[in-house]
Amino acid sequence: MKAKKISRNISISIVCVILGLALSWQFQSIRNDAKVLNLESQKKDDLIVKILNEQKNNENLRVKLGELQVQLGKFESARGNSDENLKLLADEIQKLKTVAGLTNVKGRGVLVTFKKEDSLNVEDDDLLFVLNELRATDAQALAINEQRIIDTSEVRVAGGYIMVNGRHVVPPYVVKAIVDPDNAVNALNMIGGALERIRLFIDVKVEKSDDIEIPKISEELIRIDKLKQIENK
Repeated sequence: MKAKKISRNISISIVCVILGLALSWQFQSIRNDAKVLNLESQKKDDLIVKILNEQKNNENLRVKLGELQVQLGKFESARGNSDENLKLLADEIQKLKTVAGLTNVKGRGVLVTFKKEDSLNVEDDDLLFVLNELRATDAQALAINEQRIIDTSEVRVAGGYIMVNGRHVVPPYVVKAIVDPDNAVNALNMIGGALERIRLFIDVKVEKSDDIEIPKISEELIRIDKLKQIENK
């Protein structure tokens, strides 16, 4: 009788252990499913943000096309009027200088600051990732630590330091961008975006600002002495 009771208690204990393990596995499975669903939902949100950004970029391109068409119409209307032509040319030169980075500019945008204490972990690729993401959101002017970034700017590591436009920049590294701040913040912070990998090793802060000033690039950095113009045939 006693042996039967012991056997029954052992059986009950085994059943309880099996039920406990089953409940634990079920709970873990539910948690994993919830994580997957949450990740899928976040990915959908990120896709929506990307689509909205592309729509915004397309709208910007249409606006620029309209501006160019208006400009062309002005030149055509000013034929034969030398004073008007000179004014239009002066305006166009000023606009080209602004686009080329030869003028100081200001506007709304974002500041991306890499924490000074993490400076040894910052690589040139980290800064380039941020610059490229900002360019993709239609940034109109960029700078790193007051060094204006243009198409020919180089950002590279040299001797353990970050060099921008051939100048040594010191931490904290601050990327400035004149850009739509909402689009930029969404693009930078999205899952799988430019900052997700960087933030594993470096503290990076993204801030919106209504008053960002970006200096012009030094004219000595713009060289065309090796370029030869091709005459129209």
